Amino acid sequence: MIVLAIFGYAVFVGLQYIPQSIESGTVDSILDSVEQNHKTNPAQNVNEIKNSIHRQLVVNQMNDMKDLFQVTRNGAIYTIKVNYERELNLGYQTKKIQYVKTRILN
Repeated sequence: MIVLAIFGYAVFVGLQYIPQSIESGTVDSILDSVEQNHKTNPAQNVNEIKNSIHRQLVVNQMNDMKDLFQVTRNGAIYTIKVNYERELNLGYQTKKIQYVKTRILN
């Protein structure tokens, strides 16, 4: 009975954490793709990078994250930052998980 309870709890937490892990991996993939695109065809302004990010968010059905990506330019260097938070219900408490990712394009 205890083994079933532990297994059930692991499934309960896993069903919440796995989608968050997939989402984080997709954000990493989007940042990698934007970086590769920038290497082959350098962006001329911030809006080009924002549009590239937005297109990939649409393809991945993550439109709700559009406003979480911030793109800044300092000379010829572009910085992409994404910062978001998700909750993980552990049953006895809700834990907030902070995801912060930065990519520098030069």
